Amino acid sequence: MKIMQTTQYLSAEDAESIIRFLDDIREMLVASYGEEIRQHHRSRLKLERYELKDDE
Repeated sequence: MKIMQTTQYLSAEDAESIIRFLDDIREMLVASYGEEIRQHHRSRLKLERYELKDDE
């Protein structure tokens, strides 16, 4: 994973543009991978529940 460094101070307009851009990316990813992402979350939740039962 590549880590990018950005400016810490943005104008409200620039921040809003970035948020809109991220929302667009999110929509595209959900459209393409939504079911796989949901399955991943379900699997992770099952694993966490299983680990909690073992701790008891």
